[in-house]
Parts: sequence; structure tokens; C-alpha cells
Amino acid sequence: MERHRYLEYKYKIDYFVLERIWGQQRPVENQDALYAYVNFRQRTNLKHYLMFDKDGRMDNPDGCYYFNDVEELVFQEGRKEDKIMMRTKIKENMVPRDTVL
Repeated sequence: MERHRYLEYKYKIDYFVLERIWGQQRPVENQDALYAYVNFRQRTNLKHYLMFDKDGRMDNPDGCYYFNDVEELVFQEGRKEDKIMMRTKIKENMVPRDTVL
């Protein structure tokens, strides 16, 4: 049997918690920053949330974002204060992958 993709990750964070953390950033300043942020969110969703098995079924047992490093979920082009806030709040809310939420 094919290995589940979420098993590649060490940690997880609840979907709604991460959405709230991302929503606490200050608004972006221009169109380029907005484009970069939307692009970051798309890549993050595809890699860490919307995982599919070989048959095209969603392979995410509890609807969490899975990751190995906090930096994977931090918008690197954001303001310094926002990045610090995101890192802190993600660390406060992340749990080991096997934890039941």
C-alpha cells in the first residue's frame, strides 16, 4: 500500500487556527505584495493541506495543515512584526502529527 503523504510531516496545526493566525497580519501594501501572498497561500494549501492519494481522494485524516518546520507556514515576504507573530502563534498551537485534535 502506498504511504500516506501526511506521514512525511512531524507536526500539524488545526486548519481554523492557522487561518486565524494568517488573518491577523496587517493588510498588504501593494498589488505585488498581494500577488505574492496569494501565491504563498496557494502553494501552502496544495503542499500542506490538500493532499491526495493515488486514486485522487483527499488524504488528510483530520483536516489539519501538516508541516516539518514552522517556516513552511510563515509568509516570508511579510513584515518583520507579522513574521514574528506568525512564528510565535504557530509554535503555541502546533502539535505532534499523531496528536488527536
